[in-house]
Amino acid sequence: MSKPDPGTFAKDFRNALGQFATGVTIVTTMDRDHKPVGVTASSFNSVSLDPPLILWSLAKTANSMPAYQNSGGFNVHVLASHQDNLSNQFARPSDDKFRGVDWKSCENGFPLLPEYAALFRCKTTFQYEGGDHIIFVGEVVDFERKDLPPLLFHSGRYADKRTKGETDIKEPGVNLADGTFSNDFLLYLISRSHFQTSNPVRQAASDIGLSETEYFCISILAMNGELLEEEIISRLEHTGHIPDSDIFGRLERKALITRERQSAKISEQGRNIFVEFLSLSKSLDEQIKKHFTPEELSNAITFLQKVIDITGTDIPELW
Repeated sequence: MSKPDPGTFAKDFRNALGQFATGVTIVTTMDRDHKPVGVTASSFNSVSLDPPLILWSLAKTANSMPAYQNSGGFNVHVLASHQDNLSNQFARPSDDKFRGVDWKSCENGFPLLPEYAALFRCKTTFQYEGGDHIIFVGEVVDFERKDLPPLLFHSGRYADKRTKGETDIKEPGVNLADGTFSNDFLLYLISRSHFQTSNPVRQAASDIGLSETEYFCISILAMNGELLEEEIISRLEHTGHIPDSDIFGRLERKALITRERQSAKISEQGRNIFVEFLSLSKSLDEQIKKHFTPEELSNAITFLQKVIDITGTDIPELW
């Protein structure tokens, strides 16, 4: 291996270190004035299981150095894959890195962030000189793990977690003789996931006296504007929800739609209710997405769109 040019050594050395993918953490503590302090750090690592020790390092030039040296402890938050913006916020110089962050104090008085893939609450046990950094070793007094994919950093940028596992898809157990199937049957999984993810909106509609068919009706009108009633009925039938003869009259009496010449359109009250349901769905959508990397989400969307294309060529778009 040739000796590097001194003028480019630091850059080349940093790039070489960047080939080692790391997780991303935010380490928090309190300063002497009881103000929260936090930094983004990828230097986190395990040291010992017994006693449970971890380490991380901070540049000697960091403005927050005195707080970490004198506080007696810190909290290490291993970030989840959707928290890259939070990582950026704590990596930039700022007088208030906690702006907009709904944090609270742990039992030892150090800041706790609301979300993380893992948390390690530590008391500072050792501080070592490490060139232009100080290495902090902490004894873990408490920890927590959540089922969220971690945020990774590689070659100067964020990366997705890619777990290597079995590539062979096992044939699900479907026994036609006795009418049973295993829980990895694809159509069962699709049906169950739909049932569970739509349940909050279904329950919210029921709470205000709306049937599923009525909810689908105002959904169609909210997305399409005014439609002929026979067109609405046709679309509802494709969902498996067969409307009764009084559905439009019932929705009109509830002030959720208006009618004119065999056509219907959603009312202001109906649209407000639909927006509430849509907000509920969006909230659940965001909560689910936190458990997946962007790559996993992209693959899931592609898969579901392909299932729709394969199985529904004769079914019109509902919206």
